Order: sequence, then structure tokens, then C-alpha cells
Amino acid sequence: MKRMQVNSSLTLLCTITAAVVTLTACYPAITTDMIRIMARTAVGRIKKIKDEHFQMSPEIDFGPNTDTPIEGLTSVLTHLDYLQTRLQVPPATHLRQLQTDLETLLGNLERMAVSQGCPLPKPGSNVHKDDTAFPITSNYLYLLELQRYLEKLCLNLDKLKTC
Repeated sequence: MKRMQVNSSLTLLCTITAAVVTLTACYPAITTDMIRIMARTAVGRIKKIKDEHFQMSPEIDFGPNTDTPIEGLTSVLTHLDYLQTRLQVPPATHLRQLQTDLETLLGNLERMAVSQGCPLPKPGSNVHKDDTAFPITSNYLYLLELQRYLEKLCLNLDKLKTC
């Protein structure tokens, strides 16, 4: 009877090990080069969206630029999740591809965080009422902030090695 339990336990262990190896093979390791490419692609899309859909005068002052620091993987996830939530304010049909790119980037950063044992941030909060009252302006401002943040991320990819 003990021998049967040992065999069952061994079979279960082998099955679990095979499943983990299979899942690991299906999801290749996320590298900083992959993150850089995704961030640069998103920045390129943002520039195109701004040129095609926003006719803002260069003389308009939108106030001080926010400078959100890149402290580590968890802080990047937190801020990108915040910006993603803010960019879901309608009318946002021209933002769909960028939103998909951002979801992919966030998913890869989350996988990277899990693989490093970093804590994942809590889901984002609801959109502020001011954002829905002036959606074109708020979308433009969040696009500017996202562009600056992704450009800064590309310069600070070494921060992704820490939580």
C-alpha cells in the first residue's frame, strides 16, 4: 500500500513538473529589449495619434509636466495602469490600438514582476469626473504624459531589475 502511494506521489510530481516546463516553454522570458521595443512602438503611435487627431496650438500651456519617477517594476506597473485607465475615456476610438499595445506591455511587465517575485499593484481606480467632462483635453494630456513616461522608461530599463 505504501508503495502505491509513493508511485502515485511520484506520478503526480512528474505531471506537475511537466506542466510547469510546458508553460515555461510557451511563455518565453520577457527581456528589457522586448519592453524597449514595445515602449518605442507605443511612443510612435502616440506621436501619430497626436498629429492626426489633436489640433492643439503649440502656444497652449497645459501646466507643469508631471515627473513620475521610475523606481522599479512595481512603480512602472502602477503608473502605466493609472494612465491606461485614464485613456479609456470616450471618445477613444482612435486610441484602440494604443490601448491594446499598452495592455500587452502591462501584461509582459506583470509577467516580469511575477518572475522576479515583485508585488503586483492593486487594480486602478475609477476615472475622475473631470476626465469625462472634457474627454478630448484629458485624452491629450494623458497621451502626453504616457509619451514622456515611456520615453523615460526606455532610458531607465535597468530599473526593471528591481521591484
